[in-house]
Amino acid sequence: MKIFIAADMEGATGVVHHDQLMPDGRGYAAAQRLLTADINAAIEGVLRVHPGATFVVGDGHGMMRNILLEELNPAAELVIGSGKPANKPLCQLEGIDTSFDMAFMIGYHSMSGTPLGLLAHTYIGSLVREWRLQGLAVGEVQMNAAVAGTYGIPVTLVVGNSDLEQEVTKWNPQVRFVSTKKSIGPTAAICLTPSRTKQLIAEAASEAVGTANCNVYEVGNTQIDVDTYRREQADRAATETGIIRTGETTITAEAENAADAFRLMWRACTRALDETPAWLA
Repeated sequence: MKIFIAADMEGATGVVHHDQLMPDGRGYAAAQRLLTADINAAIEGVLRVHPGATFVVGDGHGMMRNILLEELNPAAELVIGSGKPANKPLCQLEGIDTSFDMAFMIGYHSMSGTPLGLLAHTYIGSLVREWRLQGLAVGEVQMNAAVAGTYGIPVTLVVGNSDLEQEVTKWNPQVRFVSTKKSIGPTAAICLTPSRTKQLIAEAASEAVGTANCNVYEVGNTQIDVDTYRREQADRAATETGIIRTGETTITAEAENAADAFRLMWRACTRALDETPAWLA
């Protein structure tokens, strides 16, 4: 049993505010420990059922150097490093391939535009107003699932904020979903304690690897459209070879599969930024 774990931070246990998300925030160090503990809980849950299972964890938040390697379960390896296309053309899923049996998404949040969504955004909050896959607005989990589907890998467990559950189960009703907190506003939630989320995540992970039929989310020929907040952002993105300008603030990427379409769109999105932000350096 080999599992890829894609990790974000906004949906981790106890994380509710921007000051927990980047190294200059006073709550960041605690959030690192909480996220690492959530990942370890999932790993421990799998090991109860498959003691020889192995894991690759993709650190997929911000500067992508958040998870505490020294505290990570030794059954796992960790993908560390910034998400610039030269490093990670698949961003949160860099390192995934056909050798994996399934994927987990841990620490996730709802898509941009979600009413009262806790820390809601899609990939780059300052850039992406809406991200569409095959014409439908999607969040990071669904887009990542489509990329994983390119390699025949199903997503069987999602852990994150309560407002994400409806978004995920709409396209994947089979997925195990664990809510780490009940969202009550953009930067507030009713949080479960780490001891409680550890139990819930471990139990769900054990159940996830026992799933007999896991649907792979395959989309085939893929179109991704991104609406940016400003025209000049789309101007810069459209200079990327292969990107089509389809509106004043809309760019489009097309490819034979979701992974290739994502690689193209990710290059365009990073080019669209005014300047390279610290988290992408």
